[in-house]
Amino acid sequence: MKINNFEIQVKKNVLIVIPVLLIGGTERQTLTLVKALIEGGYGVTVCCYYEYESMMTSQMKETGAEVILMGMQRSYGLVHLYKGLRAILKDLLPDIVHVQYIAPGLIPVLAAKLAGIRTIFATVHQPGRVYGWKEKTLLRIAARICTAFFCNSKAVEESWFGDSEIFDPNKQYKNRKHFTIYNAVDIDYIEEITKKADRNKLKHELGINHRPIVGVVGRLRWEKGQDILLYAMPEVIKAIPNVILLVVGDGPDRGNLRVKAKELGIESHIIWLGQIDYEKVVKFNTIMDVVVVPSRFEGFGLSAAEAMAVGCPVVCSQVDGLTEIIENGLMGYLFPVGDSKRLAIILIDVLCNKHKTSDLMERGKEYISNNFSTEKFTLSTISAYLYFCK
Repeated sequence: MKINNFEIQVKKNVLIVIPVLLIGGTERQTLTLVKALIEGGYGVTVCCYYEYESMMTSQMKETGAEVILMGMQRSYGLVHLYKGLRAILKDLLPDIVHVQYIAPGLIPVLAAKLAGIRTIFATVHQPGRVYGWKEKTLLRIAARICTAFFCNSKAVEESWFGDSEIFDPNKQYKNRKHFTIYNAVDIDYIEEITKKADRNKLKHELGINHRPIVGVVGRLRWEKGQDILLYAMPEVIKAIPNVILLVVGDGPDRGNLRVKAKELGIESHIIWLGQIDYEKVVKFNTIMDVVVVPSRFEGFGLSAAEAMAVGCPVVCSQVDGLTEIIENGLMGYLFPVGDSKRLAIILIDVLCNKHKTSDLMERGKEYISNNFSTEKFTLSTISAYLYFCK
């Protein structure tokens, strides 16, 4: 395989290490990375040291990658993790280690360095502004050790390093070691699922025929901001009494959110779909009249990008990577972080004036296709690997 005058002469082996393989955006992007590397001719092994979901590990294996599940308890401590990773590195002797930099990110970087691995990459997925000096110090130490450090948006890169640059496969770099490589959306797969989706059947199964639908997709955790949306819903319901909210996902805040919904008197307007596989997420996106991403912080905003790829209007927090995939009023709508009142006003306007969103939906779909495709991600990733492994 030859890209930008670099050619893979010998198949190299990559070990991707990640703390968890649950159902989430970071894991899906890791899956995209695995597919890109295999397409580029690399042998790939994925090593997960803590919790995992069988659904995600199966998807990793289906790509042709090997999967190692260490099954460690976090209570074992970092020394135990280091020793476990060191043993795996000695056994596999990979040419390249790629760390999904989620705490404890520095440990696998150190393990790879001390094991004599010459090429170490890392990717960070969340903005540094929500972390303290300790985390920033540890990441900067890791960045010095790594061959190159990648971020999934310019906002993330700037928050950790002070500046940003999108990796350009056609450019030569002298001393720069950190870059932005945007997350990817599988446009072809989404189009395939969208074409097959029976919208009327999906609505009928949920018992919500002819009702306007607000959707939110993501892990049920504080940073994802589902509570912000719940606080907006009473005003939306007052204006549009038959509106329904579909909540897709599960997580530690599920119980608290359900209690909050009851306190707000909106429980009868909510369907909690729980954790569902990615194909079903895409199908449910097709019946949503608007998707809300109310995150308090967001490295990239994969659920927003995927909804846009389906052709669904999105309303998102004006924060971090979300501002890089949405220009307010052109490809979607942005509202100030945590502002439930403003969110309610926008949702009512979108649901009551659907004719205003048709152009916006087309622009959003086109923008995602042109800027965040898996093809573009694969080109950037393989080019970066070849560039830094010269």
